[in-house]
Amino acid sequence: MTDQGDLIRLYTGSEIDVSVLKEILDDNQMPSLIKNEMDSGKAAGFGGGYAGSEAHILVSENDYENAKVLLGEFLKSFEKE
Repeated sequence: MTDQGDLIRLYTGSEIDVSVLKEILDDNQMPSLIKNEMDSGKAAGFGGGYAGSEAHILVSENDYENAKVLLGEFLKSFEKE
């Protein structure tokens, strides 16, 4: 993954949705990073966030436009259900 200074938030949603989206990005050779308050708080040594809180997925500026296309396809999959 590139330097975190050039990461852009692509999507915010449930931990499950963000994890699925990360797999889609990985399958398309687009590295990404998941960030959520619960894990950030635990890593820092204190509680932060709450179970079931939203998670964010970040991608590099270079991959952002292509990642948005994949995000659109991912979101369309919910409409079919």
